[in-house]
Amino acid sequence: MRLRNALRLSALFALCLSSVSIPSETAKSVGVLPMGAGAYPLSFADASAWFAHAANDHEKLVTVMVYFHGTAGWTSQNTDFKWEINHSPAIIHMKVGSTPIDVKYWSETDEVEIFSKKYLRSIDNVFFVDKIDSSQPVVNALGEHDLAFGPDDIPSIALLRRDSKVWSVVTGLPQESHPLGHKPVASEEVMGWDREGLRLLLTEQPDNEKQGCELFRRAADKEYAPAEYRLGYCYESGRGEKQDYSVANDLYEKAGNQGHVDAQYKLAHSYRTGRGTKINLPLAIVWYKKAASAGDKDALENLGWMYATGQGTAIDQEEAYRWFLEAAKMGDPGAQFEVGQRLISGNGVSKDLTLAYSWFLVLKASQQEFQPADWKQVEASMGLLEKQLDTAKMSDAEIRSREWMKTIAQAEM
Repeated sequence: MRLRNALRLSALFALCLSSVSIPSETAKSVGVLPMGAGAYPLSFADASAWFAHAANDHEKLVTVMVYFHGTAGWTSQNTDFKWEINHSPAIIHMKVGSTPIDVKYWSETDEVEIFSKKYLRSIDNVFFVDKIDSSQPVVNALGEHDLAFGPDDIPSIALLRRDSKVWSVVTGLPQESHPLGHKPVASEEVMGWDREGLRLLLTEQPDNEKQGCELFRRAADKEYAPAEYRLGYCYESGRGEKQDYSVANDLYEKAGNQGHVDAQYKLAHSYRTGRGTKINLPLAIVWYKKAASAGDKDALENLGWMYATGQGTAIDQEEAYRWFLEAAKMGDPGAQFEVGQRLISGNGVSKDLTLAYSWFLVLKASQQEFQPADWKQVEASMGLLEKQLDTAKMSDAEIRSREWMKTIAQAEM
C-alpha cells in the first residue's frame, strides 16, 4: 500500500524498548519508571529522542519527548546512542558527530533535565531544542501533551502528525498550515470505520482483510476520500476483494477529485501503464501534475522522465530538468542524482560542475540509504568531479549542499 512517510529517514538511530526490574527505592516515586528509550532522525536538520514507560499490543506510553533542530546536515554524522534506565536518573546520552545530547529523568521527583535545566514533567513533557549543534542550544518547553501512541507508531513522527502546536514549533510554520489541518469533513463514526478497516487490513489475515475492506466501503459510501483510496487498494491488490483494476481506478478517481494525493498518483500510474484502463499518457501527466502540486516527490520525478522521454508530450529536456529539480528539493534521491548528472552534461540546463557536486554531497549525506551497487554510481560521479574542481569550488559546493539540505528538511517536515 502506498502509505508513504512524509518525514525523511536520514540516519539509523537506535530504537529501544525493554522490560527492566523496578528497584525497591522507586516504590515512592511520584513519576513513572522508564522501561526503554529511543531516538529517530526526522530530516537533515531535525532529530528526536524519548523515554517510554509502558508498551503492549495496544499502545506505548512515552514519558518525555524531545525534538532537536540544528544546522542542515548535522544528523548525517555518525551517531552514538546510549541509554541507562536501571537507576535514577534515567539517562539518554547521544552523540551525533561532535554534538553531545543528554536528557535525564528522575522518577522519584518526576523531573526532566535538559542541558542542566530541570522541568516538572506534569507541566512540560515535550521539548524543542533549537541550535542543538551550536555552543548555546536553546531549550523550549512546550507544555503537557498526550504521549500515548499505537504499538507500531514511531512516537516522534506520530506526535508531529497529530499535534499542530508541536509541529508548528518544530517546523517554524503557523499551526493553521499543519498538513492535517484541512482534513475532509467526516463524522467520527465514518473516520472510525476507516481507522478500524486499516487496522484489520494491516493484520494481513484474509478474514480480517475482508472485514477491513467492508469498513472502507461503508466509509467510502459517505464520500470519505481516504476510505475511497483504501478501498481502491483492496481492489488493486486483491486483498479482501477480488482483484479488479478498473474498479480500483474508479475509486482512485473519486478520491483524487477530492484532493487525495496518493489516489492521484495511483490513477496517473494506471493511465501511464494501462493498468485497468487504456494507456493515456496525456491524462497520466494531468494526474501526475495534480499530485505534484501537493509536493509528491514521486509524481515530480515521473513528470521529469515523461518530459525527458516524450511520453504523452513532446521531448523537452529543460522542462524535464525543472521537474527533476523540484523532486530533488523534496528529497527524492533518484531525482537528485539525475539533477547532478544533467548539470555535468548540460542536458536541459547549463553545465555547472560546482552545482552538480553540491547535489552529490547531498546524496553523500544520506549514503546509508543506498544499496552498495547504487552508491558506487554516486561515488564514481563524485570522483570524476573531484578531479576537476579546485579547493575553492569544492568549498562553494559544500556551502550550496547545506542550503539544499535545509530546503529538503523544510519540505519534508
